Amino acid sequence: MRKGGAPVDTYELSLALLGVIALVAAWLPAFLDQRPLSLPLVLVGIGALLFTVPSPLPELDPRQHLESTERLTELGVLVALVGAGLSIDRPIGWRRWAPTWRLLAVALPLGVGASAVLGWWALGLAPASAALLGAVLAPTDPVLASDVQVGEPTVDEHRVDDGAHHEEDDVRVTLTSEAGLNDGLAFPFVYAAIAIAATDGNGWIGRWVAVDVVYRVAAGVGIGVAVGWLLCRIAFRPPGPTRALADASEGFVGLAAMFLAYGAAELAHGYGFIAVFTA
Repeated sequence: MRKGGAPVDTYELSLALLGVIALVAAWLPAFLDQRPLSLPLVLVGIGALLFTVPSPLPELDPRQHLESTERLTELGVLVALVGAGLSIDRPIGWRRWAPTWRLLAVALPLGVGASAVLGWWALGLAPASAALLGAVLAPTDPVLASDVQVGEPTVDEHRVDDGAHHEEDDVRVTLTSEAGLNDGLAFPFVYAAIAIAATDGNGWIGRWVAVDVVYRVAAGVGIGVAVGWLLCRIAFRPPGPTRALADASEGFVGLAAMFLAYGAAELAHGYGFIAVFTA
């Protein structure tokens, strides 16, 4: 309570709690380093606790704010995708990324199919609902998978590049790249579920392959590559005597890549998640 019995201002209390949460988020990674807990799990638990105990904080029900909830979660995934993409310093290639391609081309569709069959057989879902369940459950989460992903690119002159370390790097790079791409590549299966529901399962495959698989994926990859190339030129090799933008505002360059790639890809009806990771 304030002087004169005035109630505590909810906005100011929220700012103070955000400061505490930010401090905890900065300290927790070191504390959890050798413990079988992940940072997102702990932060979700703290958030659930804050809104479970009696407090003057406003009640936040995602069901009453569907659009805001969607945008916030979308932004969280975009930030995670940018972090995953920037942490990979291995040049892309068919052989270098062969484990990633196998996970995306084989394991992801199998996971979607297995989840869909279980939803249809065990839960009694309609085919469209079962397909949607498979598309939602199959991709790994780039946020929750961050604990086993590759770290930020570094150059260590004293590191011994032995076979064990190289094998560990291969596993981490594979997990990082797969987690960054599978969210976007799960969208075709979401559109397949929508098409099944809209057409009663007949006559949708041709358009789905042409538009939702080929065009949207190609648009996401193409726009992501174009945005990444453009910002690379601006940030690292600016024309004339201009100071390299990456030396002055590295964080803003990352934000620019995220927003520009996602917005441009979505405007072109491509997959924005793929564009952000590719950029």
